[in-house]
Amino acid sequence: MINTLKISLCLCFLVSSLSSCSTMKGKEVQEPLQPLSCIAVIPAVTSVDKDESITYEAARMLERGAAHATAYMGAELSQNPKVRMINSAQMSAAVEEVSGGFSGTITALGKKVNCDGVLITMVRRFVQRDGTELAVDAPASADFHMVLRHAPTGAMLWSADFQETQEDLLSNIFSYSKMQKRGFHWVTAEELLEQGIKQRLDECPYLK
Repeated sequence: MINTLKISLCLCFLVSSLSSCSTMKGKEVQEPLQPLSCIAVIPAVTSVDKDESITYEAARMLERGAAHATAYMGAELSQNPKVRMINSAQMSAAVEEVSGGFSGTITALGKKVNCDGVLITMVRRFVQRDGTELAVDAPASADFHMVLRHAPTGAMLWSADFQETQEDLLSNIFSYSKMQKRGFHWVTAEELLEQGIKQRLDECPYLK
């Protein structure tokens, strides 16, 4: 119970710190690139604690989205030699050594898992489509923010946003290429989230 509480407090703190820079749009990279030997990828978090108006069902959906994001990132980055996926038990062990606020949390985690970079992902929206792949009353929607921090200093090295609610051709003619890639069908929230995560991970210069 104590470890679970510590993990929750740690993740809430990371969410709060991540939210402070989540107004940035698109992608941001701090130049020059900081050499990294290892990137720790922690379990995805949600924006539940930052939204007092969120409903119980929406909160549950966000948790599902975060869990799916974590699993997908693990599969997508499994072959990257620079990446180390961090589980809840490792987060718990790192929390034992936290001091010095946000930078201290990042530094403690980096030291514990021997990584000089920490990648944090926050899922801010995860809404399932209402309908089937052929016809919907409401399309799937996903929104997340990623930030890569330098563990020794806590400094931001790279960040990226993804926000999309699937559109049909009649709503936006420029969505043709996306619809074509998706086989001209309505995707699920899981598929939309996966596509966004893959796109952003592929764009991150530190993961190449």
